[in-house]
Amino acid sequence: MALPLIAIIACLVIYPAFYSIHLASLNKSMTKFVGFGNFEFLFRRNTFWMVVEQSLLFAITAVIFKAVVGFIVAHFVHNLPSQGQRKWRGMLLIPWVIPPAMSTLAWLWLFDPSYSAFNWVFTHLGIPQVAWLGNPYWARFCVILVNIWVGSPFFMIMYLAALKSVPEQLHEA
Repeated sequence: MALPLIAIIACLVIYPAFYSIHLASLNKSMTKFVGFGNFEFLFRRNTFWMVVEQSLLFAITAVIFKAVVGFIVAHFVHNLPSQGQRKWRGMLLIPWVIPPAMSTLAWLWLFDPSYSAFNWVFTHLGIPQVAWLGNPYWARFCVILVNIWVGSPFFMIMYLAALKSVPEQLHEA
């Protein structure tokens, strides 16, 4: 009964994994076996470690902030009267259901160097404009911010489902 599933997993996962390891042990023309030489070359490069650092920074900060924002919003939505909860849940799910191309375009307009809505507000408040996507620090911040905006509704729904599953007697205790 499980044999067909095991065969499918072997074909779709295990074989490609071993084939990737085999390819990683060949030179770039794929004619000569070099063993771990490619990995030694990779680990000696500063660029590789910079990419690892940036990826870890992105993953850790984005996940933590999505979880925190999702929990806070779920807590507020859970404490709303039942009639208002449906409207707020629907509105707060919008970032999660908007097609990525549309939301990317909207955020690009918000961070545009010439016509940024954020810079317009800053100008009217007397704050100097920011090159959102022109400065590596701010570009990283923008990518993490957009990722948090897109991902926190998922966390909110998960936390809200967990809060709704707690019996009412426990809330009163």
